[in-house]
Amino acid sequence: MKLIGIIVNPLSGDGKGASIWREIETYLKLNHISYLAKVTTKAGEATEHAITLVQEYHVDKLIVIGGDGTIHEAAGGLWHIQKTGLNCPLAVIPAGTGNDFAKAYGIPTHSIQALEAAISEAKKVQIDILRTSSGMIAVNSIGAGFDGMVAKLTNEASYKKFLNRIGLGKLSYFISILRVFATYQPCTAWLEVDGTVHELPDMWLAAVANIPFYGGSIQICPAASPHDGAADIVVIQSRGRGRSRLLPILFTVYQGKHIHHPAVSFYKGTSISLRTQIPLLVQADGEFAGSTPLQIEIVPSALTVIGT
Repeated sequence: MKLIGIIVNPLSGDGKGASIWREIETYLKLNHISYLAKVTTKAGEATEHAITLVQEYHVDKLIVIGGDGTIHEAAGGLWHIQKTGLNCPLAVIPAGTGNDFAKAYGIPTHSIQALEAAISEAKKVQIDILRTSSGMIAVNSIGAGFDGMVAKLTNEASYKKFLNRIGLGKLSYFISILRVFATYQPCTAWLEVDGTVHELPDMWLAAVANIPFYGGSIQICPAASPHDGAADIVVIQSRGRGRSRLLPILFTVYQGKHIHHPAVSFYKGTSISLRTQIPLLVQADGEFAGSTPLQIEIVPSALTVIGT
C-alpha cells in the first residue's frame, strides 16, 4: 500500500499550519488514506523529517504543510537523499505568509484542493534548484543586501504575527521594506556570472531567482523559470541617486513593472558568485542564511514537484 509522508509546521502563518493540519487529517481519515505525519518543533527539523520519511518509511510522496521556510528545509532533505538514489516528489499545502513556492506552481490556496492535487499527482514537473558552495540549496531565491535585511527583520517582527492573525500577513514584508529602505547603506559589489565580472557600485540588492516571486508575491524576477536550467539575477543600484529616486521600485515591484527602472539590471547564468565591499546579510527562500561572499550554481531538473 502506498504511504504518504506529511511534514507539518504548526506555527507557520502564526498557527495557520495547525488548523490546516486538523482539516487535512480529518479528510485523510474519512477517506482511509494511509499517511505518516511528522510535526516540526524547531528550525531545521523539516530537513530531518524529510530524510526519515523517505529513507526509513519509503513514502510515496512528501507533502509539506507550511510556508516557504518549511518547504526550503524539506527540499534540502529531499536533495540530500536524492544523491543516494532515492527520489520522492514534493507536494505543498500552503500555510505560510508569502506562499511564493505555491504560487509559482499553481498550487491551490484552498487546503483540501491542494491535498487532492497532491494525491492525484495532477501534474509532475522537474524543477531546477540553486546550490551554494556550502551545500545549501534554495528552491525560490537567494538574495544579498537589502532583501537579506528585510527577510531577517520580517522573521523577527512582532507585526508579522499580528498581520498573519488578521489575514494580512503579506503586508509584513512591505512594512519591513519601508523600514529597511529608510536606513540602508549601499556598497560596492562584484558579481560574476558564467565567468564575466560586473562591478556594481552603490549596490542595494542582488537576488538570484529560480521563480518570479519572493517576499509575499513580489515579482522580483518576472522572467525567472525553474525549468530553463539557468538562474535569473536582478541587481538594484542607486548609482549616485538619492534614495528617493528608488521609491518607484517599491511600489512597482509587486506587478513586476520595476524592470524598466534605470536602477535595475538583469543577468542570467548557471554559475554566479557575489563579493561585496562589506559583508551583507543573505536570505535563502526568505530565511536568514548568513552573509556574503556567495557562490551559487544552478542544478537543472533536480527535484520533482507536484503542481497543478
